Amino acid sequence: MVGERKMKTKKDYIPSPEHFKNLTIFREYPGAFIPKDKVPIDKIKISKKHLDFPNPVDEEEVSYIVNDFCLEGWEPIMIDKDYFLTDGQHRLEAAKRIGLKYIDVIIDNTEQFIQK
Repeated sequence: MVGERKMKTKKDYIPSPEHFKNLTIFREYPGAFIPKDKVPIDKIKISKKHLDFPNPVDEEEVSYIVNDFCLEGWEPIMIDKDYFLTDGQHRLEAAKRIGLKYIDVIIDNTEQFIQK
């Protein structure tokens, strides 16, 4: 966090662009990915076993997101149906540092389509 300038915002929520949410709509598998707006950040749970890429949070990456914030690139994070984070740990950490209380998510509901 050394040298990091905090993005100035009095907002507690910055919506993701609609095109990111539209990318998750698959006609073959309706309901596989469910976009959800304005989810309280404190409801999102983190467990390394749920992450698609269980790498540690990279401070440089988080600082880059905070310092060079770009709304067009503000993708929703991915969570499972139980609100465990599966992708987007850097975006989630950046949202916390910016001071957001809510974030857009995509709920990964693909488990129902996997044949057992």
